[in-house]
Amino acid sequence: MKKKSQDHLFIHSEVKVKLLGAYLQRYFNIMSNTPFVNTVHYYDMFSGPGIYENGGEGSPLIILRELKEAHFRAKSRKTDLSSKYKCLFNDKDLKKIETLCKNIKEAKIHYPEMGTLDYCTEDYKKLCPEVVKQLKSLPKDEKAFVFIDPYGYKDVRFSEIRDLLSSKKSEVLLFLPTHFMFRFSENGTPESLHNFINDVVPEDQWPKSETGLDFVENLKQAFQRNLGDDFFVDSFIISRDKNQFFCLFFFTSHIYGFDRMLDAKWEIDAEDGRGWKFNAASSNLFSQVINGPNTSKFEKELKAYLKERRSNKDLYVFTLQKGHLTSHAVQILKKWQDDGILVATLPDGKAARKSAFYIGWESYKNNQEVKAYFSTK
Repeated sequence: MKKKSQDHLFIHSEVKVKLLGAYLQRYFNIMSNTPFVNTVHYYDMFSGPGIYENGGEGSPLIILRELKEAHFRAKSRKTDLSSKYKCLFNDKDLKKIETLCKNIKEAKIHYPEMGTLDYCTEDYKKLCPEVVKQLKSLPKDEKAFVFIDPYGYKDVRFSEIRDLLSSKKSEVLLFLPTHFMFRFSENGTPESLHNFINDVVPEDQWPKSETGLDFVENLKQAFQRNLGDDFFVDSFIISRDKNQFFCLFFFTSHIYGFDRMLDAKWEIDAEDGRGWKFNAASSNLFSQVINGPNTSKFEKELKAYLKERRSNKDLYVFTLQKGHLTSHAVQILKKWQDDGILVATLPDGKAARKSAFYIGWESYKNNQEVKAYFSTK
C-alpha cells in the first residue's frame, strides 16, 4: 500500500525541495559561468510525478525552473560559457513517470537548447551502480549532482553514497526520515535500520542517541568519519512536530560546494543556519529574523581557535566546518579589531590593513598563497 506522502507534498517535503532549489540555483549559476565545465549531469533517483495530488510541486519541476533561469541568465550575457545539462528522472512506478513527462511538457520549463531530459523506471538498487559507473567515466569538464529522496530508507545504503562520490566529480543530497529511524532505534532496532547503520559504522561503535537531534548528529559524524577529510558532510534538519526531525544530508568533495550549501541553509534559517521548524502561524518557508544570525557560540569557538596563529585560508575552512558563513567571521573579526584584541599580520610580519581578512573562496582557491595571519591577544 502506498504511503500518502507518495501522492501528497506535505510541508516538510516542501521545505526539502525548497532547500534543493535554493542550492541548485547557486550551483547552476556557477556551472553556467565557468569555462571549466562543459556538461552537468543531474540525477533524480526517486523523482515522483512532479506535481502531487494536492498541487504541490516536487523536485523535478523545482529543478527544471532553476535550470531554465540559470540558462537564460547566462544566455542574456551573450557568453559562450553556458553548460549543457543532462537530466535523468527515475521512478520505478511507470505511472508516475508518465505523469511527470506530461507535467513537464505542460509547464513548458525545458527547451532542447538547455540540454537533454531522460526518464527511466529502474529500481534504485539496479540504477545506482549504473550511475556510479557513469560518474567514474566522466571527463574532467563534466560534473554531476545526485538527489536521493527515497520512499523510506530500507533500500538505501551509505556505501552507495560513498560510491557515488568516489570520482570526486559529483555531489549528493540525501533525504532520510530520521524521525522514524530514531523511533525504531528506541524500540528495538529492526533489520532495515540495523543494516543501514552497520553499513556506516560497526554496530558496537554506534553511540546511543538520547534524542532525535542526537540521532541526526551521530549519523552526520559517522558519515564524516567514514568518508574522511577529503569530503564535507552537512545536514539540514526539518522539524515538523516536537522531537520529530527529518533530515537532508549533503555530501561533497569540493569546499566551494559546501560553502554554497551553507549559504542556501542560512537563506532558509537566517537565525541559526541549521534547519527549518514548522510554524503554524506562518506559511512562509523562509525565516523572518529581526535580530540577525546567532553567532555567540561560533564567536567563542573562533576565539579559542585563534589562541594560535592561523592563516586566512585556515579561517575559511574553520568557519565553514562550524556551519557559518564567512560574513559571520568577518563581522566578529571587525569587532575584535575595534576592541584591540585581534592581531592581524601580513606574511612578512607587517601589520595587515584594517578590515582586510581575505576569508572566502576567492582567496582560497587555486592554491593561492596565504595573504594574512590572525590571532587574539
